[in-house]
Amino acid sequence: MPAKPTWYGKIDRVIRELQTLPRSFVDRSTVEFLLGVGRRRAQQIMAPCITDRVGSNGLADRDRLIAHLRSLAEGEDGYYEVQRRRKVAEVLDRLRIERLEQPRLLVEAPVRVVSQEFENLPPGVRLEAGRITVEFQHPREALEKLLALAMAIGNDFAAFERSTE
Repeated sequence: MPAKPTWYGKIDRVIRELQTLPRSFVDRSTVEFLLGVGRRRAQQIMAPCITDRVGSNGLADRDRLIAHLRSLAEGEDGYYEVQRRRKVAEVLDRLRIERLEQPRLLVEAPVRVVSQEFENLPPGVRLEAGRITVEFQHPREALEKLLALAMAIGNDFAAFERSTE
């Protein structure tokens, strides 16, 4: 699927900037800058609006270019791109709200856990072939034991493999 033009979503700002230009014509580099497109794409967008040339460079009539940009942005592609961006923004906003309402739970880890070994895992943590059992009284205790196990695995993966095979 081809990339969607990012300038569809900022068309109003682009048009305002075009309207404030001191001259009634627009060159390719200005279109490149305002739309954030490359040389070839700027030329393609400007082509129907070119009314004059300076050497090999075309100059687009500013008002015709504005009308052309509006028609492109209001077309089917522009409509769907704006809708797609709106949906992405809604999803991101919903995820942000969920993150704020239910922050990530951090487990306070004692320094001794950093060098955790299998030989001294907390009571209630058992490793068997194809099975890991963690017994706990409170959710926080479960997290602490799981952290200890994870650290032990990270410190000696070979011992973990031997214990669970």
